[in-house]
Amino acid sequence: MARYLITYDNGHDETVEAKCIEPSGSQYIGWAEDGSACAYIPIANVLSVVRLADENAPKAVTD
Repeated sequence: MARYLITYDNGHDETVEAKCIEPSGSQYIGWAEDGSACAYIPIANVLSVVRLADENAPKAVTD
């Protein structure tokens, strides 16, 4: 699953693990690998949703 940084309008933030996050009506829904909802986030309170880099992803090698 991916990690997302959710930043709120009150200055707080949190990290959510989900396969994806999609808007649905008045909230964002985080979806788990098995298709179940794993997070509900009110859209009105959110400034940004940013997918974080995968720490296990291969890194580019440069000379």
